[in-house]
Amino acid sequence: MHLCSRVFIILLFFELASCGDDIGKNTRDPLDDSVISSIDSMEQLNKIIETSGNRLLIFDFYADWCPPCKELDPILEKIAKEKSSTVTVYKINIDHNKGLANSFRVVGIPHVILFKNKKTVLALNGLYPKNMYLQIVERFSAATEP
Repeated sequence: MHLCSRVFIILLFFELASCGDDIGKNTRDPLDDSVISSIDSMEQLNKIIETSGNRLLIFDFYADWCPPCKELDPILEKIAKEKSSTVTVYKINIDHNKGLANSFRVVGIPHVILFKNKKTVLALNGLYPKNMYLQIVERFSAATEP
């Protein structure tokens, strides 16, 4: 076997062996196999809020170039999957939706806004520990209108 063939086989083996470890890699669109939907207009956002009923909504304002936003992705993905009966998570790219970002006074990212019963219940600017997001979701998804 030629040296080039051996090197190719070794490289192929390592590539296949590491397929399950996508942490920290952005070689594919994070929304491809995600349960998180993307919002592209104010009309779409308003329709979601108006039809949400008592459901907790999480809107994640982010940018593709933002490292903390990339760290938040798996946290919100986990919440979206584990709490799918009470919470829906949406992503809003601020570079593609400057008007939306401005209307919610987003000045830093990641910026997460939680809605319940058509009202903002909490806004978080920056990245926080995973446990904090889980506690916040638990608190607001269980809360009912007084």
